[in-house]
Amino acid sequence: MVQGLDAQVLPRASESRHPFLYLDFAGLASNAVGEFDDLVGAGGGMNFSAKVFPLEDSRNFGMRADLGWVVYGLEKIPTCISDPCRVQANINTSNNIFYFGLGPEVILIRGRFEPYVYGTLGTSVFNTGSTLQGEYFEGADTHFNTTHLNDWTFAWRAGGGIRYGIWEDLSLDFGVEHHGNGVADYLTKGDVTDDSDGKTIINPRRGEANLLTFRLGMSLGLGRDRGDEKDR
Repeated sequence: MVQGLDAQVLPRASESRHPFLYLDFAGLASNAVGEFDDLVGAGGGMNFSAKVFPLEDSRNFGMRADLGWVVYGLEKIPTCISDPCRVQANINTSNNIFYFGLGPEVILIRGRFEPYVYGTLGTSVFNTGSTLQGEYFEGADTHFNTTHLNDWTFAWRAGGGIRYGIWEDLSLDFGVEHHGNGVADYLTKGDVTDDSDGKTIINPRRGEANLLTFRLGMSLGLGRDRGDEKDR
């Protein structure tokens, strides 16, 4: 009789230990691959993910949505904004990739260590812009934002990672992801120049623009008590 009760209670207890929602926030380190690597070096950025595992009897399969940003190039040019040159500032030009993707995730093993794999389909936006910022106040607000290039591409991403539980609902998350951005128009450091008349010259490039990113951050699991609430 006791064995029969245990057989009914244990699956529900196990179910309650599996969150149905994860919210992840991570820092990124990026490295260009293929022909993109010939022009672009390492970069950095941030990634936010929301993942839902709706099936109560199997929390190993779910859907994820990713939103992220990678800076693959920065350039700073000192300039004068008065004549005589008593007021100085910096023209900061940044090369960015903003991306969004939606797709499935599979948790391979449940436990303190949770390896997983995933794939997404979505879009990437290659953006280069310049701003004016005070010379000695790097953290101050920027002004006079100018966009030099915006190019949207269809993109796919595939990756994997591992979560390590450090608290009941909080895990350390590490992952690696390949960004298949395909062919895009983009700018790199030195592609935005000024001629002798003060006119800005844009020299866009076009080609494969794929990335490899390494992610380190935190993962918060929500909905852990759902199975217990069902018993009440």
